[in-house]
Amino acid sequence: MTSDVESITVNGRETSTSQAAGFLASVKVGVQTVAVSNGPLERTFEFDFCLAEEEDLCLVDQALEKLISSRELSLNAIDTFIMRAGRGVTARRYREGVAAYLYGVLAREAVEDPGRVDASGATIYEQRFNSAVSLLSTFDRPAAEAICGLVALHYNQFELAVRKTNSHRVSDVAARFRSLLAGGAFVPTSLADRSHGSFDRALSDSVTEDLLDLGATALDGTQSSMVTQLLPSLGELRPQDQFKVRLIAAEALLAVGDIDGASRHGEALRHSKETGAWYAGFRTRLQEVGR
Repeated sequence: MTSDVESITVNGRETSTSQAAGFLASVKVGVQTVAVSNGPLERTFEFDFCLAEEEDLCLVDQALEKLISSRELSLNAIDTFIMRAGRGVTARRYREGVAAYLYGVLAREAVEDPGRVDASGATIYEQRFNSAVSLLSTFDRPAAEAICGLVALHYNQFELAVRKTNSHRVSDVAARFRSLLAGGAFVPTSLADRSHGSFDRALSDSVTEDLLDLGATALDGTQSSMVTQLLPSLGELRPQDQFKVRLIAAEALLAVGDIDGASRHGEALRHSKETGAWYAGFRTRLQEVGR
């Protein structure tokens, strides 16, 4: 729809508003430049159309499956993925989103400097993650859902990650964190038995993989060793990951009766705005165990 438009051109060709609308409604792929004017007032818009066909989406999925089966993540491997997936012309945004995420994982896994930043001070791999989610959030595909779920968990966006039900492990772990922070009941037994078939296992980076395993661990005192193994490297983690580790550690150590250890991690989370409901209940349970 247009209003207050005296003349309109599409890709440099003058046309009527109704013809322009009909043409734009028929376009599936490509950038279309639309210029409108009213007397001396002019505005130019660019519309980037990329309506993916199922066949082209499948080509991207197949290219990703080949990359995963090769068990190699490198610049060459990602380039090969892009080349194979490039045959699906209408699925360009889907391909670009997956590639952006893969570049992000590669940057985070970099041996020399996984925390590399650009001139603005922003972490390179998180920029790639953010770009991937921006492109993939509208696609109802297993890979897109897994990537968006992994990135949501990365940023502690548990409510968003819970919705990624095709990635059972991400959804279950996020639901546990959400329940803990709400101060409600949570599943104390291991969540690992639901991890089979989750696409996220093939796409997560090594840090996220460790955190997912930790988040799925039993909190009934039977698997506290998994928690204690990760605690020595706690200081090497980003604050949002430390948050997840401390929350699980506090509950796991409380379950085995380690009052001092549980209290130490609980106190470290006490003043976070997200932990008010959890800490109130945790403190009560801590006092009950200490009696």
